[in-house]
Amino acid sequence: LMSVAGPVEGPPSRLGIPIGDLAAGLFATQGILAALVARASTGRGQHVDVSMLDSVAALLTYHASAYLTTGEAPPRMGNGHASIVPYNTFKARDGLLMLAVGNDDQWRRFCIAAERPDLAADSRFATNAQRVRDRNTLEPLVQHIIEGRDRKDWVDRLGEAGVPCGVVRSIGEVLESPEIAARGMLAMVSHPTAGDLRLVAHPVKLSGVTSRPDTPPPLIGQHTEAILTEDLGLTTDVRADLRKRNIV
Repeated sequence: LMSVAGPVEGPPSRLGIPIGDLAAGLFATQGILAALVARASTGRGQHVDVSMLDSVAALLTYHASAYLTTGEAPPRMGNGHASIVPYNTFKARDGLLMLAVGNDDQWRRFCIAAERPDLAADSRFATNAQRVRDRNTLEPLVQHIIEGRDRKDWVDRLGEAGVPCGVVRSIGEVLESPEIAARGMLAMVSHPTAGDLRLVAHPVKLSGVTSRPDTPPPLIGQHTEAILTEDLGLTTDVRADLRKRNIV
């Protein structure tokens, strides 16, 4: 379990991620692929309609289901979970740790690994339903426990105990991690004006092709002529007319 970009200090705009843009692009890709499959079987094309609003609404998942089932909107809980406790980010001695105690057995194992068997025996926290009800009492106790050790110590301890947890990494920690290197997610390309650039590769890996970029981001208009001639087959006169009218 690896969490990225948890709570940060300072204005939220510093690490703002355009989730609406990204989600809409991903859903649009799914729609395009579905349209291609439909065309292969029916011979007819499709108009793919994807909006950012629809895409973000789809990402609400179980929060949407909770509202549609009960009519009650879930409160803002940050990184916490509405129906599982403790399931949240906690401050360890050297940074943030994501803890995901998903059931009562994991809770007992967490208490043993944390050297707090008294909490496992505490009737207030015996079941997840009780822990959810008393989250305001329990989570500060868990925070006090977690802050006594480094993140790696907790990952080792809880990993051995079978309790899901993970380090909340900074952007730099993610990109410089051995996992990213092992997955080939960084690539070096040479840019004509910016020099050597390290880029993030495409996360989808196919067995027959490479997902690593072999060319740098293009300059403005760098490929316009090739696209107009080789891809679109436009004549010299048509291309000249498009330039004259400031279309390209």
